[in-house]
Amino acid sequence: MKIRINSLTIILSIIILAACSSASESENASNLAEFRSTVDSFCTSIAEADTKINSIDTGADEYNTELINELNTLKTSFSEFAAVDFPEEYDYLEHLADEAYDYMNRAVEGYTKVYTDDSLSSEQMQTEFDNATEYYNNAFKRIKVIMTFLNGETSEDATVSSEQSGTLTSTEDAGQ
Repeated sequence: MKIRINSLTIILSIIILAACSSASESENASNLAEFRSTVDSFCTSIAEADTKINSIDTGADEYNTELINELNTLKTSFSEFAAVDFPEEYDYLEHLADEAYDYMNRAVEGYTKVYTDDSLSSEQMQTEFDNATEYYNNAFKRIKVIMTFLNGETSEDATVSSEQSGTLTSTEDAGQ
């Protein structure tokens, strides 16, 4: 009788553990699917913004306003992506999304200054434009690194820090 009770206890324990494990795996798969959907939406939004930015008529009277509006839309997409809670297996990439947003924010501030501040000299305007372009490129560099690692590849633009095992750091950005 004791053998039966012990056997039943062991079998029930195995079944319960298997059920919990399956539920956990199912929840994890669901979280990953939701994360992938968020990443896809982000990629779509930046592609749409890029298309709109590149299609603005540079000779139009409202060029500056349209450009700034589209850049702000892009900044919003970066902000929303930075707010995403990355799944545990991709936690090491999450800070790059934050950095990408920070760089995009600085880029938009710089471009806004260039296209709206009439008091800038041509030299100041060029410096602001160059800095904004550098920030813009740095933002997209981080997004490229994130997408590369999410696709299971490695990136020449990033290394794994030995100080904090498993923490991804971007390589030095020129001029920043």
